Amino acid sequence: SDRFDAVALLDEFAYRFYQELDYNLECDNGIKMKEQMSVLPDVVIPKNYPEFTSRRVHVAEWIEGEKLSQSNEDDVGALVNLGVITYLTQLLDFGFFHADPHPGNMMR
Repeated sequence: SDRFDAVALLDEFAYRFYQELDYNLECDNGIKMKEQMSVLPDVVIPKNYPEFTSRRVHVAEWIEGEKLSQSNEDDVGALVNLGVITYLTQLLDFGFFHADPHPGNMMR
C-alpha cells in the first residue's frame, strides 16, 4: 500500500533507538530538563555531569527517594496531578518532551 512504508518506519525506529543509547544526548536532555523544570518547585531533576559522560556512560547526581508504588493512597491524586502538570509544562511551555517514565525516573 502507498500509505504504509514499512522500511521507512523501521529506519525511523532504528534511528530513535540508537539515539536513546547515546548517553551524551541523554545528558544534554537532562541538563535541558533541569533548567526548564526549575519553574516547578516540586519537581527535582538530578544534575548531569557532561565532563564524565560518554556515549556509553551517563553520570548524574544521586537522588534519594521512594518508588511511586510505595506511596500512600492519600498521595496518589497529588502525584498524578504533578505528573500531568510536568508533562504539560514540557509540551506547552517549552515544546520539549522527555518521555522516559520508568520507576528510576519518577520517585517521590
